[in-house]
Amino acid sequence: MAKAKTKTVNEQSKQFFETIHQVISDKGFGRDEVFESIEAGLIAAYRKKYNSKENIRVVFDKEKDDVYVLATRSVVDNVVMPGMQISLEEARAINPKAQIGDEMEIEERPIEYGRIAAQTAMQVVSQRLRNLEQNKLRAEYESKAGELMNGYILRKKGDTIFVDLGKIEAVMPIRHQVPGERYRTEDKIKVLLFSIESDPRGLRAVVSRADKKFVQKLFEMEIPEIYDRIVEIKNIARVPSIRTKVVVASNRYDVDPVGACVGPRGVRIQSIIRELGNERIDIVEYSQDPRELIINAMTPATPSTVKVDPSNKDALVVVPDKDLSIAIGREGSNVKLASQVTGFRLDVKSESQFSEEMSSPEARKRLDELFAKPIQEDDDEDQGTPLTELPGLTRRIINILADGGIRYIEDIVSMSEEDLVAIEGIGTSTARRILEILSENVVFEEEDDDETTSNNEGDTQQA
Repeated sequence: MAKAKTKTVNEQSKQFFETIHQVISDKGFGRDEVFESIEAGLIAAYRKKYNSKENIRVVFDKEKDDVYVLATRSVVDNVVMPGMQISLEEARAINPKAQIGDEMEIEERPIEYGRIAAQTAMQVVSQRLRNLEQNKLRAEYESKAGELMNGYILRKKGDTIFVDLGKIEAVMPIRHQVPGERYRTEDKIKVLLFSIESDPRGLRAVVSRADKKFVQKLFEMEIPEIYDRIVEIKNIARVPSIRTKVVVASNRYDVDPVGACVGPRGVRIQSIIRELGNERIDIVEYSQDPRELIINAMTPATPSTVKVDPSNKDALVVVPDKDLSIAIGREGSNVKLASQVTGFRLDVKSESQFSEEMSSPEARKRLDELFAKPIQEDDDEDQGTPLTELPGLTRRIINILADGGIRYIEDIVSMSEEDLVAIEGIGTSTARRILEILSENVVFEEEDDDETTSNNEGDTQQA
């Protein structure tokens, strides 16, 4: 009879270990983490049975696929606390030399604890394993926050969309939805993993299609130059479903940032526009000159005058009368987004409005006092030929040279490669390219040797 019982216990222990191995394999948990969870469950079961947990330790015999509890008990005549004490008779059945007052470690099988204690153990183990799974998923998905993910729409409840991301279920609150987009159950959807948040019921992932970073990630995915950081996104402003402005700059003189984003025949930008449901996208070339940046940011309108107050971050933008509605945009979106990407408060006026307001000398004087003097092209040929006359010299390089005090072609004619590299923002390869462009496009006038010789002879005779 005893042998049959032992066999049953061994079989149960073996099955118990097989279950542990299956959990480790299926969930990808660490072995030690699982054993810690089981140990906590067995201790809870012992406490449930004996109302004590201070005198026990759990033993995992991994070689024999066995698990048991060792409980330290005091040998007494009369047992009052079964979980803490053992009678002298029972003790001598284990160790004939046992005496009153001795401490003995008694082996117990958790499988034999009874239904209620077993349920307690299962509850503790299950909760611990759920926590492990939640922590594992949290670590995995927190590392993916800010990335694009593909999922399926599960359902809609109120204003919230529920999205299946594979291992977890995410929510897309109304503030992260694009107005006018239709979300139908079982449709495939591309989303930005916006954040991982705590929730009483477990892990809560929030996804977005309305955040401006969603657009940034689409650009990185569709445009290799941005992914490789040849072209850099400087800023993004967005009114979902209406318009987005993306400010880009090139880190290489031979790459046009706007052209790289548009792609051959517009295939790159069209792919992004389709994903955004035909939302308008303006690609704005970055400039260190605030006036030029504002002009670029006002696209599709073309300002005729821009006056800038850099200290107060204010700017007056004057556009042709026919472009006023375009400059302001639907629900003010164009000027609002231009203001966000430039960092300036923009006051947009039509040419007729501006002329009417500036009809008096007093108004013009106030304007000059309020705004910095606009950057103007130099018409005086004696000062030099503008750098814009050099074919192949990008606006970015022109701006860097201007910041270094180089504004005319004549300024760089006598400069060496080392002189150019000394300018902040100019590297060796860029300096060489500037000199190549200079040599390819500028004809250097040489002095007339005969005239020089004649002048020298005249000087000699005069002397």
